[in-house]
Amino acid sequence: MANSHYVIGVDYGTDSVRSVIVDCAQGREVSSAVHYYSRWKSGLFCDPAKNQFRQHPLDYIEGLEKTVKMAACPGPQRRGEEGAGISIDTTGSTPIVVDKEGVPLALTKEIL
Repeated sequence: MANSHYVIGVDYGTDSVRSVIVDCAQGREVSSAVHYYSRWKSGLFCDPAKNQFRQHPLDYIEGLEKTVKMAACPGPQRRGEEGAGISIDTTGSTPIVVDKEGVPLALTKEIL
């Protein structure tokens, strides 16, 4: 379809991020992908005995990049103008301490 438009839906959960591409005209799922956070999977930043569960900002960034790329790969190649929008949903929130430029401290040179 030459005039097709697609939306990307991104859902951030506790241990993974999921992305889906939907055809706007048909209302059908074109493709989807899931990425499990590598740092979460390794048990980093978590201490279940203390009921402490945290995610690292890179898990969110890497998950977004990987799932959108994976979901966009199947089927015919799409052009940028066919993208109608993107929607992002989360099951909760993870407070992130940032510097004065808005960069998460976990991503600064001092921490990396």
